Amino acid sequence: MAAVAAGTALALLGVYAGLGLHDGFGDWDLHRVGRRFLRYLPWVLALSALGGALLRSYYERLLAGKPSGLGVLGTIVRAFAHFPLYGGVALFSIMFGFAALGLRSLRHRLLGGETPGTSDEALTGWLGPPIWFIIMPFDLMGVEGEGDVDLPETVSTRRMLRWLPAVLAMLMLWTGATSEDSGERVDPYWLAAFASFWLSDYLAVAWLVSPVMIARRKNRPVGA
Repeated sequence: MAAVAAGTALALLGVYAGLGLHDGFGDWDLHRVGRRFLRYLPWVLALSALGGALLRSYYERLLAGKPSGLGVLGTIVRAFAHFPLYGGVALFSIMFGFAALGLRSLRHRLLGGETPGTSDEALTGWLGPPIWFIIMPFDLMGVEGEGDVDLPETVSTRRMLRWLPAVLAMLMLWTGATSEDSGERVDPYWLAAFASFWLSDYLAVAWLVSPVMIARRKNRPVGA
């Protein structure tokens, strides 16, 4: 429940801040949205108890290796639901990763020192965490993934929390998105609803699932 409550509060704050950055914090519509968020907050936080119970049950079954049929279907829906936000985080992280690799390569050529690393290492380091978060339930179900990127087996709570500012930045960028057909801005209330799920699930994985996966990895026999 704490993860869902924190994720919901961050979602509302992120959407509000994103609207402020796009339209200015003196905008009248922004204050109207803020007042509605404050009115909805007690009800939303009350619903977080139900959401927290559902998330806890879902991940307990996954960690126990006993996903239900509904849980498998939910895992597929979860991946598609998370992709708009975390796929965007992954895309920008690739850009930053290769930019950082280019700067290290230039510094190495001019000043010498440590080698800059490889493009595969840059992909693993920068692309790994957001993509791991999307596909992690499939790993728990034993579904073998195929791809050229060597994703991490686990991502620590500390590392996931270090990525949280990037997730929030992507959410604030989303507040300025417009429809290609109508040209209208994304509805802030629907965006806040989706963002509550995006961030609540992220924090639930960081605080509940990641520590269990890391503990299992440390206790796993060598070669298993």
